[in-house]
Amino acid sequence: METTLTQKEPFDGRTSTELALGCFTIGTLLFILFLTLADNTFILLIGFVFFMLTAILNIIMLTHLLYHFYMMPQQRKYIGLKIAILLSNIPIVFLYYIIADSFGLL
Repeated sequence: METTLTQKEPFDGRTSTELALGCFTIGTLLFILFLTLADNTFILLIGFVFFMLTAILNIIMLTHLLYHFYMMPQQRKYIGLKIAILLSNIPIVFLYYIIADSFGLL
C-alpha cells in the first residue's frame, strides 16, 4: 500500500500580508510620533525594540515563505508575490531613516 503526498489545498499566505501591513502601520505611527514629539528619546527606544522584534518575525515569515516557494512549485507566482509584499517594508525603513537623518534627528 503506497501513499503519495500531494498538495491539494492552495497555500494561504494571508498571514504574511497581515504581518507586512501591521509592521508598516505600527512603524509609520512610531515614525510620525518620532517626528512630532519634542522629546523623542522614548519613541526612539520603543522604535528600536519594535524594529528588532519585527526583524525576527519577518525573517521567520520569510523562511516559511521560501520553504513553501520551494516545496510548492505550482504556486510559486502567488508565494513570490507574498515574498515581495513582505520585503517591501525594507525600502520604507531606509526612507524613514533618510528622512530622520536629513532633519538631524538622529
